[in-house]
Amino acid sequence: MDFDFTTFPVLETDRLTLRALNLDDAKAIFGLRANKEVNEYIQRVPPKNLSESRAFIDEISNLITDNQGIFWVLESKNSAELLGTIGLRNFDVADNYAEIGYEIHPDYQERGYMTEAFEEVLEYAFEKMELKTIEAFTHKNNLASITLLHKLDFDLQIERTDEGFEDNRIYKLEK
Repeated sequence: MDFDFTTFPVLETDRLTLRALNLDDAKAIFGLRANKEVNEYIQRVPPKNLSESRAFIDEISNLITDNQGIFWVLESKNSAELLGTIGLRNFDVADNYAEIGYEIHPDYQERGYMTEAFEEVLEYAFEKMELKTIEAFTHKNNLASITLLHKLDFDLQIERTDEGFEDNRIYKLEK
């Protein structure tokens, strides 16, 4: 199974448009990816400036162009603000597998936006991409993420570890 994201799949929910990331998003992406609360449980180097945010956007665009991942911006239908991101990558075509990653700005947490986006992306992944397994890797102390994953019926993989990230836990959802 090969993926073709040449025509980017824009997804809609009641309150959100899940759309492609573009260079006009550089300032909002900088605000999201440099936010201390967002990064509390993520091991990454936050961007230092807009140039680094634009480089990240280019990296994501290349990932999509190469059909190696798909990455959506959560945009509010009411305000057109970028609230967060969600994406699929690290595909294993033989096993119909992908990893899901997600983040949301603290100003929009605990309002159901990520649940809404997650449900839409899962439907797309299972129905359109025909994936069978999706895994999420989250920090053992990230209670909001763990709660979300449980709500969406992901199961903790107790016996597995995320090599190099001993504080992460792996959750799996199978179709």
